[in-house]
Amino acid sequence: MKTHIRKISRFIGIKIGLFAMAYIPLTSLQAEAVLPTQEHVMAQMEKVANWQVARTQHMTHVGRARAGSEAYGRWIQGAFYKGLTKLAERSDNPFYENWIGYVGSAHDWKMGKVKYFADDHVIGQTNLWYYRRHKNEEALTPVTETIDWLIEKAPDNSLEFVAGRNKDNVHNCQWRWCWADALFMGPPVFFELSVITGEPKYADYAHKEFQATIDYLQDPKTKLLFRDSRYFNKKGKFGEQVFWSRGMGWVYAGVVHALESLPQDHQYRPYYESLYQELTSAIVKLQKQDGAWPMSLLAGERYVEPETSGTAFFTYGLIWGINNDLLNESTYLPSALKGWQVLSSAVHPDGKFGWVQGVNEKPDVVTKDDSQLFGVGAFLLAGSAMYDFVESQ
Repeated sequence: MKTHIRKISRFIGIKIGLFAMAYIPLTSLQAEAVLPTQEHVMAQMEKVANWQVARTQHMTHVGRARAGSEAYGRWIQGAFYKGLTKLAERSDNPFYENWIGYVGSAHDWKMGKVKYFADDHVIGQTNLWYYRRHKNEEALTPVTETIDWLIEKAPDNSLEFVAGRNKDNVHNCQWRWCWADALFMGPPVFFELSVITGEPKYADYAHKEFQATIDYLQDPKTKLLFRDSRYFNKKGKFGEQVFWSRGMGWVYAGVVHALESLPQDHQYRPYYESLYQELTSAIVKLQKQDGAWPMSLLAGERYVEPETSGTAFFTYGLIWGINNDLLNESTYLPSALKGWQVLSSAVHPDGKFGWVQGVNEKPDVVTKDDSQLFGVGAFLLAGSAMYDFVESQ
């Protein structure tokens, strides 16, 4: 399999180039912010994607979790392919969509190995995207089979995240969405499947479980979500309550993707619009002066590293909201543009996307050379929203 992928990469001839920064000046309302050109945004997205695609099966640059990073169908690659679908929709280069189709077909469009685990559902978002565009049942069937099975099981496990793993090497609460990341991984599959099939049972299940997770993990004071119940009373290295940036980023982008699937007149849409507005208000005020969000959201400027995965998700959500008339442009665009500048500056000359905290569940360490598939996926999401915004100007 790896040999085949390397061959097709060489055949298509991925070319990585260097592109000059190009900007359009903004009005005085945006003082320190600048708007990138559409050409620059696309160039950055393609450069980063090209660097990463060539390494999806050979992740020597990551520290921990290399095996999981190279495994198609699991969450690390699934989050990357979600971002790659956004690039494929916008790029004039057919390679990206061809690559998604080739890799999916080579793996028989399989979902992850643990049928109830949300991390193993995220690849289903790419399956459904490809089905929408090509109407191939091979991409759709594994998703419907997995989700139908889970709905029939109707798990009612506690959402408390307790020590110990089961035979599938996951925690028992992870039959359900008991951790923040799950709201990015799982619910969008259900909502999109409901639209594709016309079956309300998928949206009904997702909405019930999504609400349960929000009710359980959301802090009533800050409106932020704890990563899971183990963090209800944990303090960070500066004595702050721990709200993990990427964990909140997963949630924020998950809400966006729920809204992308739900029709304007859907009965559940007002809930997600209201939640989106609430999370936006909580998130935007925590941005640092350099444009990044701190890995521990309440630590502020004391976290000096410009971590990019959380920043990418927040930047994506803000620009998406402006594009979809859910946020006021003059109020939120400066924050979004500052975030984009952080992301753009993290792109190495060869296309590697740096400052991505590795596989983790809490604030930790990161360097400019750290990169991971899910960070690239988040960057492509942010780039897609920025590309759309600039196109509309």
